[in-house]
Amino acid sequence: MGTFCTSPTGGIKALAGLIPIHLYLKKLVKQSCLRTATLPSQHALMSLLSAKHSKGTSSHPQSLTLLNNTQCACLKGPLLDTEASLLNPTECFDPLHAEATPGCRLLDSFLDHVSFHPCNCSSPRDCKSYLQSLNRLCLEASSSPSTLVVVTDASVIPSRRMQAVSAAHLWNLGQQVSSSKAPAGRTTAPDAELFAIRLGIAKATSMAIECIILITDSLGSAR
Repeated sequence: MGTFCTSPTGGIKALAGLIPIHLYLKKLVKQSCLRTATLPSQHALMSLLSAKHSKGTSSHPQSLTLLNNTQCACLKGPLLDTEASLLNPTECFDPLHAEATPGCRLLDSFLDHVSFHPCNCSSPRDCKSYLQSLNRLCLEASSSPSTLVVVTDASVIPSRRMQAVSAAHLWNLGQQVSSSKAPAGRTTAPDAELFAIRLGIAKATSMAIECIILITDSLGSAR
């Protein structure tokens, strides 16, 4: 970031787009627990979970299936955290999905169909030139019926006592044709931005268009 070593850590993290370390650790723990849902049924960890999450694997003598409520209440460890995380998953996990196979991902298959145009915000001259090119791009898009402009953004409450909100607005021929807003949960700003991009792209691909121009202030989430 080019700052001094005595600069406030919280401010530097905000400018760099990094979440606080305690939230980052919680995110890693949650990801580690949910990753269990992507394991195949032959994995050794499956035999330690309850019958509901073991994917049909035979129970280990020390598995949670054979423990009573009193024993589970006294037991502490990552295995119980994993079991609790798998109770209400919000996404379906497929460890061998075709779209996740190297060589079959979106950018692997359609590299020439996707391009990114970052902006050097540290240079006022480059920023001004970028805004001018963006205005020309939107003007050209407004005259093409087969081009859709998708503008996305997200709002995260700093106190994290309320849900984040993700929104996407779709424009065609200079007119707003659709608008999508949805709560993103008590999540981080990058995840809320990613959900906003998903809202816009999912709606855009349901229309008869040939080109999608996505405008977002979170290029990292877009990549």
